[in-house]
Amino acid sequence: MTLQEIKEALQKMPEEQQDHLAAYLLHLRHLRDPGARQELTRRIADRGSSHWVSLDQLKEHWKE
Repeated sequence: MTLQEIKEALQKMPEEQQDHLAAYLLHLRHLRDPGARQELTRRIADRGSSHWVSLDQLKEHWKE
């Protein structure tokens, strides 16, 4: 199965299953890179508006 085929299959999954998969992938990332959780926490705590994008900007970015 190619990455493109996986992406297409994921797009067809119900949102709840997509959310579960996203959480699982994040869990795997934390297992292989313990610093990732600290970095994510640091980024979430960053309140500088210049470091964030709006929901509309994010949607536009992922429009493909």
